[in-house]
Amino acid sequence: MTTTMRHAYFSQQQKESILRNPRSSTINNTPHTNIYLTVDGREVEVTEVIKTKPNHHEKNFSDSQYMGMVTKWLRVKY
Repeated sequence: MTTTMRHAYFSQQQKESILRNPRSSTINNTPHTNIYLTVDGREVEVTEVIKTKPNHHEKNFSDSQYMGMVTKWLRVKY
């Protein structure tokens, strides 16, 4: 099985936007963020994952936090 690694970011501003204006971040019309597993085994809440770095996240959200590389999606967080 191939592990796909992605760069993960969290922004409280983005999270609040997701919760206020649900779009693609919904399951059964319930907005959420996601919990991923990092390469060092930590579970982190993320608002965006991308294939390459650098990216637009830091420019779009002033509170952007780089959460590191993630290897596996674990669950949603409502």
